[in-house]
Amino acid sequence: MGILIDQNSCNGCGFPESETPCNMACPGDLIFMQSNGKAEICCNADCWDCCACIKICPQQAIELQLPFEITGKEGSLKARAYREKTVWTARDANGNEEIFETPARNESSLKNLINPEEFSDVVDSYKGISKSFTDLGQGI
Repeated sequence: MGILIDQNSCNGCGFPESETPCNMACPGDLIFMQSNGKAEICCNADCWDCCACIKICPQQAIELQLPFEITGKEGSLKARAYREKTVWTARDANGNEEIFETPARNESSLKNLINPEEFSDVVDSYKGISKSFTDLGQGI
């Protein structure tokens, strides 16, 4: 897999005056700006396929190339992140598109999933030994 950056759609997002959203979002630090001001990926083999750059690109110039086994030749996935949801567009080789949404993982949506009272500062190991986070680094 890996990403494909459409050089016709990419406008550089104000580079070199500011760092680009796709560059800042990439956890692998794989996106760089070419001399023409357009984004490019260093090596697709190193891409984590996390879609962070895809969701944050304001021009929707980045897409995830899906494996041949899933969509056939030239299948892709694009996304647009919003405050409360992410809208995904999957496209197959014939140009057929399917649009679906996933809820955003933001503070308001996580309140329903995480109960802070369920967490403690103690880690239980598989051998039944409990240590607090402050004790974990002792003896190293």
